[in-house]
Amino acid sequence: MRKDKGFTLIELLAVIVILAIIALIAVPVIMNIISSARESAFEDTAYGLIDAGEMYYASSLLENGMASDVEFTITNGEFVGENKLEVKGALPTNGKITVTKDGKVAIAVNNGAHCVTKATSESAITTTKYEGSCEYKKAANPIITSTATCITNANETCSEDAIKAGIAVQVKVNDKEDAKTFYVVKDDATTGTLTLIMDRNVDEETVAWISEKDYGCGEAGDYCSTNEKGPLTALNYLESKTSSWTNIPAKTYTLADDQGQYAIERTNARARMLTHDEAIDLLGCVEYDVGCPAWLYGNLSNPPYGFWLSSAYADYAGSAWYVGYDGYVDYFNVNDGFYYGVRPVIEISKSVI
Repeated sequence: MRKDKGFTLIELLAVIVILAIIALIAVPVIMNIISSARESAFEDTAYGLIDAGEMYYASSLLENGMASDVEFTITNGEFVGENKLEVKGALPTNGKITVTKDGKVAIAVNNGAHCVTKATSESAITTTKYEGSCEYKKAANPIITSTATCITNANETCSEDAIKAGIAVQVKVNDKEDAKTFYVVKDDATTGTLTLIMDRNVDEETVAWISEKDYGCGEAGDYCSTNEKGPLTALNYLESKTSSWTNIPAKTYTLADDQGQYAIERTNARARMLTHDEAIDLLGCVEYDVGCPAWLYGNLSNPPYGFWLSSAYADYAGSAWYVGYDGYVDYFNVNDGFYYGVRPVIEISKSVI
């Protein structure tokens, strides 16, 4: 009878070595497949959060829109605080999602292994290895640039003293024109909104605060228009000149006079006028005297000799406030279109910087 031989020790060792080599090759491949699958799943979670943010904004439009940006915080896999998004499935370990008042979404979330970020200016996410920090990305093509740290640092707010001294920023109002210089009027830490005023009037033209024609009482020279209808002529002119500023969110809002003389509705407006109270309370201007910071009344002295404020003069119905080329805040006849122009004020979310 024939007796079959078994494997020799050398042959067994050879098999073990071959299996070990196969394992060394296969295990990393398998681990990479598992890691890629987990990364892909986490990216799906991130896109789900972005979709939820966009739905949050869409729902807010049914209730008069969003007055300010809203931030959602995730800690240990759960939303914390009052703000929550409706999301199916498990949440990231930690992170934040911001929905801006003009409907853009920024995200910075992690699952302990991966960090996913997206700026408000981007449509696609970026995934990196999580190494202890996962922060919002800067906008890929920011419409505002500045050297001031209180502008570029999301955790810092520009002080009133710094604002009065003058904080210049460059703003790309659209993709066709060169950046324009603006100055900070207010940095609202609560809403995350910058209020900015341009360093010059919208052009060299002069315009009435409200003309007789826009008031509905006659033609120029009839001197019949008064301030209780608001600065219709000045606003119409300003809004027509800034309608091409497509990088600035258009807003529909109620302009309520800070002097209590009128309330008017404005539609699809990208810029507004400075108010009396902003000039006095925020910027240190003085009624009937020099006091405004020099940057506020720059590029004047030839017609136009100043720029209108949106505020009516409460003590005389025929007048409204203006800032003059000498740094005064004073009042003048609303129907006079020969001396003053309009200077754009815009509001921008700091999340786009």
